[in-house]
Amino acid sequence: MKRAYLVFLLLLATIIGRAQSPYHLDTLHYAGDSKYFVDIVYLGDGFKEDELDSFVEFVTAQNDQFFDKAPWRNYKSMFNVFYVKTASNESGAGMTPDEPIDNIFGVCFGTSGVDRMPWPTKWNKVYEVLRAVKPDYDMVPIVVNSQKYGGGGGGKFICFSMEKNSIEVLRHESGHSLGGLADEYWYKGREAANMTQQIDPVKWNRWMNINGVGTYRHSDNEEEEGYSWYRPHQNCLMRYLNREYCYVCREALIENIHANSKNVLSYAPTDQAVNLDDDVTFSLNLLKPDPNTLRVDWFMDEKTVAHNQESYVLKKENVDAGSHQLMVLVEDTTLMVRKSGHTTLHSTSIKWDVTVEASTGIETLTVSSNDYRVGPLPFDTSLDFSNKQPQQQETRMVLLDKMGKIVVSATFQDDSLCSLSTAHLPQGVYILCVYQKGKLIYKRKVSK
Repeated sequence: MKRAYLVFLLLLATIIGRAQSPYHLDTLHYAGDSKYFVDIVYLGDGFKEDELDSFVEFVTAQNDQFFDKAPWRNYKSMFNVFYVKTASNESGAGMTPDEPIDNIFGVCFGTSGVDRMPWPTKWNKVYEVLRAVKPDYDMVPIVVNSQKYGGGGGGKFICFSMEKNSIEVLRHESGHSLGGLADEYWYKGREAANMTQQIDPVKWNRWMNINGVGTYRHSDNEEEEGYSWYRPHQNCLMRYLNREYCYVCREALIENIHANSKNVLSYAPTDQAVNLDDDVTFSLNLLKPDPNTLRVDWFMDEKTVAHNQESYVLKKENVDAGSHQLMVLVEDTTLMVRKSGHTTLHSTSIKWDVTVEASTGIETLTVSSNDYRVGPLPFDTSLDFSNKQPQQQETRMVLLDKMGKIVVSATFQDDSLCSLSTAHLPQGVYILCVYQKGKLIYKRKVSK
């Protein structure tokens, strides 16, 4: 009891603390629950209270442009985008870490001795704001109120200025943050999807000689460190601004988008144990790329029964009594990814255990009449059909298996007695259909 009371007090304090927080989360683009989507949260540094409107205008414009380039535009549906207005006492950023100004996150240029790299120095404040408004985030771009060119990225964080090239800087730094990519100009060597010292075989071998992908040294001078490091492309956005991502970098970004999102938002029935006493519709709510590259396969007892359908109707008449398993597999088949194991790692499968109660004899389905005789039931070596009032017309008998495949059929000129030979059929449940003049006159479930 005492422990429960303490938990209650802690929860209450958390709620009150958040309610009293001076920070507020605003939305630029909302797609759904964070557990299914990639969450971007923009913060601003060096914006005084009367400058916050310019921060909002800037991030709104940046967000609209960010998703114009592949692969971001293809997977925009998988992102939530938010921003937080955080006022500073002083505008701008420090020019070096040794010359800070009174901005909220302490952003200064000159980080690690790189003049064009702005980076926060007050990380406790960054985390305080995020804990208060959005503790579950995937990427945090920090906008600096400065026209000085620069940007940096690593982990889940990006820091960049409002200089005219800002959108390209944001995209480049997002490659570091969300894709784990390295610079393709020489900065320092580290193993990444787009940087390696191992070229036999090279990790991007699947893309070699396609659209300029190869193995290119970072330096032609054997005495320089970059000589032993290789990049996959000579003209990628991870090297130059105002370029496209090379195929290797694009693939890495998509892999990380998938790692932080889901392609199935929900499914029905939610109960994965289903008693099939009537026809049941199984359905999916999918999160689709643009264009849609999701492949959907439905399997009944490991046999494919439907393809690229968001729903599947399981008909009781087609399922034998007993236990079965229905499974659906959803995977992204985008041609922008060639990585081995992609579909295994980033696919979703859902399984339902389906039970059909045993039945005997014969059950009426859709068309029946007391004017007809069928037997014997259950049948063995033959199945007979006759009309109590023969009309001397052509009659066609068709016997289907549970999957709707014709297993026996025959046509008779006299409908007074028609008989199918069934000795070769295995025991099970079948569907008998009888046609006259091309019209279905009789349909029933029968068993052997």
